[in-house]
Amino acid sequence: TPKYKVSEQGAVKKQASEAKESFLKTYKPLVIVFTFILLASLAYQIGLSEFNKSIFMNHIMAGFFIGLSFFKFLDLKTFSESFSSYDPLAQRWLAYGVIYPFIELMLGLLFISGKFLLVANTLTILVLSLTTYGVYLRLQSKSKFQCACLGTTFNLPLSNVTITENIVMISMALYGLTAM
Repeated sequence: TPKYKVSEQGAVKKQASEAKESFLKTYKPLVIVFTFILLASLAYQIGLSEFNKSIFMNHIMAGFFIGLSFFKFLDLKTFSESFSSYDPLAQRWLAYGVIYPFIELMLGLLFISGKFLLVANTLTILVLSLTTYGVYLRLQSKSKFQCACLGTTFNLPLSNVTITENIVMISMALYGLTAM
């Protein structure tokens, strides 16, 4: 009938819509965490006489490190096991997986305080570069792994989202070093 038409284009649109919905459903916890961190960082800026990009980025980084370490502390043992499936240092030295959330918490506290930013930015670049490299290698192996970025409370797949998140944080740390 002329009223209905079957087309390949309709199937492609439907698949794209389902993929978008699936992406948002899968990464909903990460989107919510990021939104809260962004809103809190912007709220702080309202009290300033003018927008301060350095403080804003420090607060974003603090929020990420403190927030993400919180989820890791909920089940430290399982996190360290999951983390060691892709982080090169945690694979060689299992204690690093247990220490890592403490490093994140410390970095978050340094960024929120605005103190020792040379150390905080340098350590951020080193730690996240190593982890990003490990994620990249895992993704190249085409194996499915759980991302431990939100601990093991949420079942997030290890993906390019993890790499993007880390690269953004590394970029902000590099900016922080140049802005000193």
